[in-house]
Amino acid sequence: MAIRMLDMRNGESENPSNRSAAGQPAPRRPRGSVRRPEILATAVELLAERGLWTLRVADVAKRAGISPATVIYYFGTKNQLFEQAISDADADFYARLWPELEGIESAVERIACLIERSSRSEWILWLDMWAYSRRHPEMLSAERGFHDRWCTTIADVVRYGQQRGEFGEADPAGVALRFASLTNGLAVHMVLESHDRESYIEMSIRSAALELGCDLDELREAIARIRQGVPPGEA
Repeated sequence: MAIRMLDMRNGESENPSNRSAAGQPAPRRPRGSVRRPEILATAVELLAERGLWTLRVADVAKRAGISPATVIYYFGTKNQLFEQAISDADADFYARLWPELEGIESAVERIACLIERSSRSEWILWLDMWAYSRRHPEMLSAERGFHDRWCTTIADVVRYGQQRGEFGEADPAGVALRFASLTNGLAVHMVLESHDRESYIEMSIRSAALELGCDLDELREAIARIRQGVPPGEA
């Protein structure tokens, strides 16, 4: 009687479907390619709910349906997990924002879009990160990356508007730093609910009008079109 042999090295039957054309065991999909995005998405969700100070690896593992050891296996430490999660959330924001800005011809509409979209970003994560990184220097690279990307994006829009003759002459880097400082401060009040999102937008477009020499009413109209989903360039 034929006996179905087992490969004692891996515990799998000698089934042809388990071997490649060259007769070697078929490659398996790395667990990390599946687990990492799930863990990071769960971490971002919980960070927004609970904050950096109280969240534990065990909390992330429980929500993700895995063991704490699995989280540590992929990320090493709690802070490395949190740094990667916050960096990924920031990267996701710009992955959506940059193509949208590129598709807008008017510089006034670009700065309006930048303001409106930033009012909806994950400010609660950034605020936690600013405070947390002061006590945990290993988080500083994520904080600096957030600041640099925000300032660079603002400066790029300013340069674009100047090239088109829509914005006045001003140092783009200086405008970006002042505008970033303003929005950071407004975001603190928005997260703490002492001001709402409408206040964030209104004060931001007022600042943009003063800094860039563009018309405040045009900015308000651009914001309204963005909210209504009107395609760029259409009235």
